Amino acid sequence: MRGLIVKDFLYLKNTWKNLVIAFIGSLLLSIALGNYLLAICVLPIMLLTSTINTFQTDEFYNTESYTLSYPLSRRKIVSSRFLYTLIMLFVAFFLGLVIYYLIYFIINPGYKGLNTDMIKYLIMLEAASLLVDSIFYPIIYKVGCEKSRLVLMSIVMLLIGIGSVLSVYINVFDNDFIDFVKILNFIQDNGIAVLCSIVSITTLISYELSILFYRHRDF
Repeated sequence: MRGLIVKDFLYLKNTWKNLVIAFIGSLLLSIALGNYLLAICVLPIMLLTSTINTFQTDEFYNTESYTLSYPLSRRKIVSSRFLYTLIMLFVAFFLGLVIYYLIYFIINPGYKGLNTDMIKYLIMLEAASLLVDSIFYPIIYKVGCEKSRLVLMSIVMLLIGIGSVLSVYINVFDNDFIDFVKILNFIQDNGIAVLCSIVSITTLISYELSILFYRHRDF
């Protein structure tokens, strides 16, 4: 199983130049805006979301046919992908902290340009990225990487439709019963705890569904 995790890490060798260019671009844009949240978050989020691309690489090189010939159960194969994602989560967060403190000590932009709330936003964005992975993984194990794009697009369109209906509902009815200030304050105070709880539950469900779908999938 360790070999599968190493294989996924080797994927980063082919993308490190793109990651560096994206970070430099985000840093320059942050300098221009006078706010360094973008520079702190772009590279960690790209690293975390790149875990989905490992599926596409495996499908392109037909790696699954070799992986299934190993003396590993399908549960362990799925577990290696989730473990790799968890490792990338910590790597991305550590990288975000390193970028934060490098900006703090080298550029020293002041509180308006850099503050500790940005670390909170980094955690929330990483949790949201992990939530996307948790939704995507079972779909990929069920229908494959190519078909999963269509499924994901359908889910996105459904969410947009639900959001549109809710926005119309809010505009039609009296908004006095909705205290948006309290909602924003709640998100500010408890957003990380709520989001991390949702992501933890979703990831566990995603893990079990991924194993179930992968066991019944024919190659």
